Amino acid sequence: MNIGIAGTGRMGSAVAARLAGLGHTLTVWNRTPDKTKAAVAAGATVAATPAELATRVDTIITILTNAAAIDAVYYGDHGLLAGEVKG
Repeated sequence: MNIGIAGTGRMGSAVAARLAGLGHTLTVWNRTPDKTKAAVAAGATVAATPAELATRVDTIITILTNAAAIDAVYYGDHGLLAGEVKG
């Protein structure tokens, strides 16, 4: 399965490593790009924006810090819902 993860802090990186270990294709995005390094080391690619992430994957897992982060990542100018979302 082609899975996207928005939010690759401690928990998101652990989820990415586990999913990569199970053979899934991963694309990740994080507000702080350095926090994607562990997921990339596990085999993930990085999307430039949440909108790009949404267009490249079949399903998205979000692991975000708080309500403000959720609003920005989903509804921002380049948020998850700004992309060409299917289904």
